[in-house]
Amino acid sequence: MWPVTKQTQEVAPDVDLEHVTAIHVASDTLPPVPDPERFSSWIRLLKATSTVLMFIDKCKKLTCEVDRELMDRAARLLLKYAQAQSFYEDLENLKKKNTLNKKSKLLTLTPILDEHGLLRVGGRINAVSDVSRDVKQPVILDGRHRITMLIVKHFHEKVAHGHQEAVVNELKQKYWIIRIRPTVKDVASKCMICRIRKASPRPPRMGDLPEARMAHHHRAFTHCGVDLFGPMEVTVCRRREKRYGVLFTCLTVRAIHIEIVTNLTTDALIMALRRMAARRGWPLHLYSDNGTNLRGACSELTKSVRELDHDVLKNLSANYGTTWHFIPPSSPHWGGAWERMIRSVKESLKVILKERAPKDEVLNTLMAEVEHITNSRPLTHVTVEPNSDEALTPNHFLLGTSSNLPVLGVFDGTDMYLRKQWRIAQRLADLYWRRWVKEVLPQMLPRKKWYHEERPLQVGDLVIIVDPDSPRNVWPKGVIEAVMPGKDGRVRVVDVKTKSGVLRRPASRIAFVPVGNEC
Repeated sequence: MWPVTKQTQEVAPDVDLEHVTAIHVASDTLPPVPDPERFSSWIRLLKATSTVLMFIDKCKKLTCEVDRELMDRAARLLLKYAQAQSFYEDLENLKKKNTLNKKSKLLTLTPILDEHGLLRVGGRINAVSDVSRDVKQPVILDGRHRITMLIVKHFHEKVAHGHQEAVVNELKQKYWIIRIRPTVKDVASKCMICRIRKASPRPPRMGDLPEARMAHHHRAFTHCGVDLFGPMEVTVCRRREKRYGVLFTCLTVRAIHIEIVTNLTTDALIMALRRMAARRGWPLHLYSDNGTNLRGACSELTKSVRELDHDVLKNLSANYGTTWHFIPPSSPHWGGAWERMIRSVKESLKVILKERAPKDEVLNTLMAEVEHITNSRPLTHVTVEPNSDEALTPNHFLLGTSSNLPVLGVFDGTDMYLRKQWRIAQRLADLYWRRWVKEVLPQMLPRKKWYHEERPLQVGDLVIIVDPDSPRNVWPKGVIEAVMPGKDGRVRVVDVKTKSGVLRRPASRIAFVPVGNEC
């Protein structure tokens, strides 16, 4: 007996109770059909129906086995089942040779019944002789029916989860499905493989700038970012050795300081930090990545940075009142303020460096020049109007001018006294900071990207960890175990439980995969 009660009312809400009763009575004269709601595949439903038909034939003492003819019988039976639920009134009118209702969905299709009782499109191309009947008179189906959805899913997988129009084209060779494109789109949206293939990160709205970026009227390098670049080859006697650059970036005025180290060890990095602090002063806060997201770095550099003892670095910096912060793994955008400076240094170095492996003294001199050139870049728009002020540069906060040229102005002999010189320096620094607040700070107001609100990541979500260096089909999958909201309450870092362990990643590297009817 056909399972026609709740499912019928959900799939075909326009069918009244009289029609449902009529279907129930008429089903007594037909073989039983497995409930389509219990199947997730058209082939499985087809085979199950074929097995039922084979059992019925054996009960009638007929020799039968599962072959193409039996599969065709099962397919016709399932299609008749779907049509009886979706177009019962039209079927009754056609059987009684009555005219169709003016509100019928099949009115423009001039439907007919074939020798098996299937509802087909009458059409206007019957005169074509070299075309199969399925093309000239396709079977009519309702896109909202469960069997139709299974058929569409079968063709969707048949075309390798291809484009929507490819699925539509394949279906039209055999079936005329009402609302075919919405049906194909709905099936594709529920396909887990397609969800995984199309999943992309949806980072939360860009957060507010940290205090380090807006700490005006403080000494340069009070808030400092640290990054590494290299290796670079130098000539020592008749051999070549490697050198690495340690880049310190002031997060407020965007000035840089470069130190050269001979190797990437914790002791070498500590000595580079002490040399920088001796010239620029000890920073209050140091920021750096944890060695897993060095952009553009070679494998040797990445491996060496991973071996650094972060606890030793934290303890040393704490002795001088410095707090060392490490950003989450695989989140270079958290350190964009100093990551971008690596590119500026490399661009300047390509222009200045004329030989492949200079001597140590030459490399140190070149790095000093690169540092000066980078610190001479304007922080604001450079105006071409006459008598306008010079654009602010990081060197204004380090040297008092954008270059090594003296400050222009008229001074008398009394300005040469030490006390007067100190007041001039303080006055110039105050003027530069006032200009920074008026000219540079307003440029930080707008959000360049990530300005839409997105669904926040939640504990228990199925996600994919995005790895830009690996193909999509090998991205690790996992379930969110813990979320870490930022100061604004938006989730920006999560812990994902994968088969290889728990990984901490930023929200910008997490692609949410909806399950069921989630969007």
